[in-house]
Amino acid sequence: MNHKGTVTLETERLILRQFVKSDAEAMFRNWVNDAEVTKYLTWQPHGSIDVTRKISISDISKYEDLSRYQWAVVSKSLNEPIGGINVVKIDETCNCFEIAYRIGKAWWHQGFASEALSSVIKFLFEQVGANRIAAAHDTRNPNSGKVMLKCGMSYEGTLRQSGYNNQGVYDAACYAILAEDYFGKGQKRTITISDISIDCADPARTRDFYAALTGWEKHEAYGCPALVDENGLLMLFMSCDFNYIPPVWPEEPGKQQKQMHFNFQVDDLLSAVEEATKLGATKAVAQYGGEHFVIMIDPEGHPFCLCRK
Repeated sequence: MNHKGTVTLETERLILRQFVKSDAEAMFRNWVNDAEVTKYLTWQPHGSIDVTRKISISDISKYEDLSRYQWAVVSKSLNEPIGGINVVKIDETCNCFEIAYRIGKAWWHQGFASEALSSVIKFLFEQVGANRIAAAHDTRNPNSGKVMLKCGMSYEGTLRQSGYNNQGVYDAACYAILAEDYFGKGQKRTITISDISIDCADPARTRDFYAALTGWEKHEAYGCPALVDENGLLMLFMSCDFNYIPPVWPEEPGKQQKQMHFNFQVDDLLSAVEEATKLGATKAVAQYGGEHFVIMIDPEGHPFCLCRK
């Protein structure tokens, strides 16, 4: 292998670089003092910024070792670190690397972890000569596995009660990608949805309606009100650059057609219709679902369906 050390890497939204002493304040503010970020990690939240400064100085002093890879994940828009990613283990006999990462809670579910991991995978394969890149997560933290899958890693199995972190003994779900996968030998193309964008006259009101209807987590992303569902899918509610015209349902020739249509599965159809109505939706005059689904109209005029499971 051709070790190069922690060189600077750049992505669309991030700079990955070496940590410096002045990063301590941002580190403490953005993630190392957050018990939710460290919940499934092996170290405790830093109780004071003095702890962060002490550890940072110790880590920075090791950068002369070219086989050490520890990046600060820096947001270009903030110009400060929002997390970190590093190689935690190297096996020179088989050119294998194991990677770990952590991102501040304010930047969860926005693709930053996968953006950083993809950049490191690319660097290790293309410049260092890695043959295998692996990562693992506590099975109680499935969102970490979604990041690995998004970056082309494959699930290889779970090692039961094989690790210990802040939650105690845990089962480790293991993922990896080989050089032959990365460079295309037998590689399958994977396409995933990153987000869904919905035009609105009042984005915040529409986001809040669907948040109340679904219970999904409210966020802000790309300057827009947003929701994140239980699988990590991001929904953006965007204002229009033109006068918003609500759709007509059912469609009529020459009039605005629907811009989107959600189908939600529910346990109790009648109760779900009643709850949606209380939140500001209306039941469409035209109904085609019989006993299987009910067509509703949200406060912006978009039709959506509540479907019996």
